[in-house]
Amino acid sequence: MRLQQLEAIVRRVDELHPNYSYFKEQLAMVDAGISGENEVQFFLQELTVPHRIIRNLSFFSAQQQRHEIDFVVIFPSLIVCFEVKNMAGSLHFDAEASQLLRTRADVIERFPNPIEQLNRHLRVLSSLFPTIPIRGAVVIANRRAIITSKPLDFPIFHADYIPSFIEKSLLMYTEPVLCLDEVYHDLMSLHAPHKKPFSFSIEQLKYGVFCVRCTAKMHFAQGKFLCPHCRFQDRYACLQALHDFRLLVDTKITNQQFCRLCDLPSRYVAKRLLRFLPIVKRGKYTYYEIPEQIFMIGYEESHDSPVR
Repeated sequence: MRLQQLEAIVRRVDELHPNYSYFKEQLAMVDAGISGENEVQFFLQELTVPHRIIRNLSFFSAQQQRHEIDFVVIFPSLIVCFEVKNMAGSLHFDAEASQLLRTRADVIERFPNPIEQLNRHLRVLSSLFPTIPIRGAVVIANRRAIITSKPLDFPIFHADYIPSFIEKSLLMYTEPVLCLDEVYHDLMSLHAPHKKPFSFSIEQLKYGVFCVRCTAKMHFAQGKFLCPHCRFQDRYACLQALHDFRLLVDTKITNQQFCRLCDLPSRYVAKRLLRFLPIVKRGKYTYYEIPEQIFMIGYEESHDSPVR
């Protein structure tokens, strides 16, 4: 959800918005984080022993502090947690100063110590499952990163070492102490993902339907959206606008709002474009519900007559 919302913000919110640069930076960070997690997921696919994987577990402790663990891998004999960092450059883990220093192009940057981040998660999991062995490791997902120094007493390695780390961990803990499905269910019952972090008014959004190929503003004519720049045509280009509206403003939209959002010539055109959405009437206003799977509408309507 956060990635989709940030993508919608960068696509829809005006560049003059005071926080636009911040949104772009957040999008780059989230995108890099997901790429790193995908790298870890790739190596976890090699596991042949019984296990369960929870990706991006987010929950509150008894003290109402949020914990976000990139990966929790449950085995019959132990639980393994991974804190994933997708960072380039030379990485120096300074345990005494509790910091991670990255050197790239002769520039040194300081980051929070991922070891402390992970230890915080391990402590709360140990309080929830006091009889289950729990191990953790910091995984560097960027294949070009160089780990220049690290503590000897804490596992930090590149993603390709994950199968070996798990194999050695399973050799250390061989006795089954848990039921995979029960522990998985217990952890998922705690899962409380972030609610929508950003909210905007329609006045803060760019108006129009934009070409997916060249980002130029499209025009509606003869039942299609036409790009004046690259000549691309798309009957369903407005679905992206509805998707963005759902993520940034509300899950329902009026005919007037839709006209404004997509810069349509009339409310009659808008009504025909919105005819496949569920209608909700509240007082004197009529709203159209925007489904979460809005892009499926174009697929389901592919054999219908064009909108005119």
